[in-house]
Amino acid sequence: MADPNNTSDPLLQPFKIGKKTIKNRIFSTGHALSHANHGRATDTTLRYQMEKAKGGIGLSFVGGSGTVSADTAPVFDQLIIDDEIMPFFKQLSDFYHDHGALLMTQITHLGRRTNSKAGQWLPIISASANREVLHRGFPREMDEDDIFRIVGDFARAAKRCKDSGLDGLEIIASGHLMDQFWSPITNQRIDKYGGSLENRMRFSRMVFAAMREAAGDDFLLGVRMTMTEQDHDKSGLSEADNISIASNLRDDGVIDFLNLVSGRIDSLPRLTNYMPGMAAPLSPFLEQAGRFKQDIDLPIFHATRINDLSTARYALSEHLIDMVGMTRGHIADPYIVAKLERGDEDRIRTCVGSTYCSNYGYCIQNPATAREASLPHIISPTDDNAKTVAIIGGGPAGLEAARASAERGHKVILFEASDRLGGQVNLANKVNWRKDLGSIIDWLERECQRLGVDIRCNQFADQDMIMAEQPDIVIMATGGLPHTDWVDGDANILTTWDVMSGMASPEGNVFIHDQTGLNVAMAAADYLSEKGVQVTLNTQDAHIGYDAMRLEMSPFMKRFYERGVIMQPDHELIRADTYQNQVKVTLRNMHTAELSQHYYDHIIVEAGTLPNDELFYAMRDHSLNNGVIDLDRMALGEPQPVFANNDANNSHDNDYHLYRIGDVVGSRDIHCAMLDALRICARL
Repeated sequence: MADPNNTSDPLLQPFKIGKKTIKNRIFSTGHALSHANHGRATDTTLRYQMEKAKGGIGLSFVGGSGTVSADTAPVFDQLIIDDEIMPFFKQLSDFYHDHGALLMTQITHLGRRTNSKAGQWLPIISASANREVLHRGFPREMDEDDIFRIVGDFARAAKRCKDSGLDGLEIIASGHLMDQFWSPITNQRIDKYGGSLENRMRFSRMVFAAMREAAGDDFLLGVRMTMTEQDHDKSGLSEADNISIASNLRDDGVIDFLNLVSGRIDSLPRLTNYMPGMAAPLSPFLEQAGRFKQDIDLPIFHATRINDLSTARYALSEHLIDMVGMTRGHIADPYIVAKLERGDEDRIRTCVGSTYCSNYGYCIQNPATAREASLPHIISPTDDNAKTVAIIGGGPAGLEAARASAERGHKVILFEASDRLGGQVNLANKVNWRKDLGSIIDWLERECQRLGVDIRCNQFADQDMIMAEQPDIVIMATGGLPHTDWVDGDANILTTWDVMSGMASPEGNVFIHDQTGLNVAMAAADYLSEKGVQVTLNTQDAHIGYDAMRLEMSPFMKRFYERGVIMQPDHELIRADTYQNQVKVTLRNMHTAELSQHYYDHIIVEAGTLPNDELFYAMRDHSLNNGVIDLDRMALGEPQPVFANNDANNSHDNDYHLYRIGDVVGSRDIHCAMLDALRICARL
């Protein structure tokens, strides 16, 4: 438990920068979780940012990689920094200032980090004609007319931001146009903008000088730059090079702060290292940021996988950095600072690094994030009489339903058939580097215990057991069961559940067929290959992990290549037959329709789940609502209709409303299960 007074907590100390003061040392970096519509801010953009101000954050950057020129088309949910955005900036900055917080934005010209089939379909440009692998456009080398035009675009963007009430901005220089000029990887020019480091910095110095003149001295300017580009091939800007670049900008007197990251982002593996998830250690670049602080007399901002406040405190108390970025942390819990201030540090919902937000723009464990218009982060008590809520199933859906219902003030009983809570999450976190997924369940369980939820494990609930509690609400969160019945043949089909639970320990040569394209089959392949099993991972999709977390693909693929996992796309599973103590697998090529037979020691099939809904249907006919959910109301986060019991002769058996949530409705994921629960229970 944190000190409720927090008088000495370094995280809550103010920080003076330029002519501004930030009320505490926690900030949210610029990131393209804008929920923009063709580069335009939306109501979701506004509410998502407002929640962080309500939660006590000292500084936030709205948007990420906001584009300043016509030929830098948004390709990953960016805002366009033109006159149209100014009213939005004004509204949001006023809100932040009313809450004692500062608001900035992040702007850029993407250079080669876009393609010509986005935005207005204009030709793309860069320092030199080098293609980026990730976004696949073909840039031409900029001429001086382009340079002067873009310098002017940056200056006009800075003036707009200043006139809109923002406190400052930063230019992102980690794979974008500014450092495409800095880096010898992307700058092979032979004119005055290429060659020596001084020449390669010429464009950026022109940009910052123009922005400073346009925005004035009381407007904060910074740069979010990489500390090193060098990885295994040792090419690009070194740490020493980047210290020289930052020192030159400092000496020019044009910037107020550095916001430091590390690595390159021009390929998916490099982007994964730059924005690390569960596979990476916590705060991997913090010590490197400390070296910059030692050498450069500027305020140092830094954020990379700093998930916990203990690490954040260490970073400040050891003078490694001045401002701690907890961006994904605020996606998981925008009330980090408020909880810290009131002594509830142990109630903070910690980011697990699943990178779900990078894939979908939502948090894997907080369904209210980016849905603030319809779902609350803080659940208010009901104005009506407390109800008795019976929840069957202790996975993420059931636990979130229990938490939300208890926050409303209801009496909650949760039945779980097994000896532990968590459901399928207990299988998902069996791969060692994905173990942090279990923190989702840990937080939910702690909150339910704090709220007095009556949790009953080892209780295989039936209708009589449930009705003995005389519930007003019954919520089925009984999940699903592996779907394997569709496989023809007589072979013994194992599931990923069998493997990850330890119920089966296949050895030898194992065939895994993945119908889902999600992380589940890859996790099973990782788990088995680590034990020395020869794994063939097969899918009918065009590539392995077609719908998996994009930033988890590189950690999986690295392990698969190192361990000799055979990856086989474009083949559908036709049948699996027993043949001389082996399994004969028949496959069909998706393109040629050619059949082929292969022999393995075991076959594992991952095809999602089918609803475990027997109990739901047994209780449906006796419920007031016939088990029906009003989907329109659910989508809007509105309360479900309430029905009266008009049967005077059956006053008890028909006194409950029945809802089903999570995989008992259909095979989905953790976020969807918790979203169902919050939509039903936040206003129960």
